[in-house]
Amino acid sequence: MERESAMPTAEAPTERARILVIDDDRYVRMLLCDLLSNWGYEADAAVDGIEGLALFVRGRYDAVLTDLTMPNLSGLDVVAGVRVLDPTIGVILFTAFTGELDPDERRLGFTVLRKPLDIEGLHRALRDTLAGSISASAS
Repeated sequence: MERESAMPTAEAPTERARILVIDDDRYVRMLLCDLLSNWGYEADAAVDGIEGLALFVRGRYDAVLTDLTMPNLSGLDVVAGVRVLDPTIGVILFTAFTGELDPDERRLGFTVLRKPLDIEGLHRALRDTLAGSISASAS
């Protein structure tokens, strides 16, 4: 009797999605890249928005994770730059800012996660983003 092949699970992508992580905090970058790798994704990291957009131009990414508050270019500047280059890419913006973002900024289309990051919430948001369900609601 022939055994059925195992179906891929939602936890392990069948193709290694490429994720760009942009954060000025070295430890956050390392943590996110380690998590992404453990979840089966390929991650590249940038120290700020300028380096992040330069990597984005050169590479093909399936999603972008970016901090809101960074030197040189903010996370919103990164989202705007990404939208010019690829209006369909999923972007997750994380922040410790507790206020509301300007409605004009929210029209850029991104998911907001509040710090400290809920790891399972991040994993869920990333899966949704990669599936094409870009959410504009704050988590």
